[in-house]
Amino acid sequence: MKSLRTSAAAVLAAAVLVLSACSGPGAGTGGADGSGTAAPAASIDFFAPASMTDLAPELAAAYAEETGDPSEVVINLASSAQLVQQANAGEVPDVLVTADTPAIDALERPEDYRRLDDAALNRLVIAVPSGSGITSAAGLADADAVALCAPSVPCGRAANAYLEQKGLELGTVSEEDNVRAVLAKVTGGQVDAGFVYATDAAAAGGDITALALDLEFEPNVYPLLVSHDAPEQASAFADWLLGDSAGALFEVAGFERP
Repeated sequence: MKSLRTSAAAVLAAAVLVLSACSGPGAGTGGADGSGTAAPAASIDFFAPASMTDLAPELAAAYAEETGDPSEVVINLASSAQLVQQANAGEVPDVLVTADTPAIDALERPEDYRRLDDAALNRLVIAVPSGSGITSAAGLADADAVALCAPSVPCGRAANAYLEQKGLELGTVSEEDNVRAVLAKVTGGQVDAGFVYATDAAAAGGDITALALDLEFEPNVYPLLVSHDAPEQASAFADWLLGDSAGALFEVAGFERP
């Protein structure tokens, strides 16, 4: 699976995003050591799921602007499964958000993290190209190809749970590494439909139509964790993510607040 790293200039294209404020604590010419040089800003490693591809940079920029914190927020975007794999391999994030709770059950050292309140909720939908003849889940049975996330990925877990609950069998299934790969298959016309989140459907604009699931189905919960070894600035950023300013940005992007 491929990790997505993003930049302020090109959210989807670049490899790493580093956002830093020009003012706030530590900024200016007078350093804390009296040398006349500003103390270096802390770095906050923020691991976020692919469904937050558009939102995560907005959150980092809004946090810097509102708080004046000069910390560099380095965003790592990938499927939740890959984020946890990276953490288990030693690339420990300061702040971690995953797209469902089972994802964090795979952390090998959960005691290294402090779990805060959940950051957001996100609902699974069926995405079809605009103008498609598929108007409900029942139409998926006749689709030539349907894209899902892999079963180890939160959006894949949710999609397979829905299909099992619905008793619906699909023909050709394309399993993808993350939800944005599913969305790309739908918008690119490579499949007839795909299971994505409401936020991904919103990001695609008029290119796709989002069909609500026709069963009562709980939304995915996005847990928020902070490493015990994270700098104080990371805890401040995580707390900010649970506040009203961040909440407004989550809602504009199509997420729901817990």
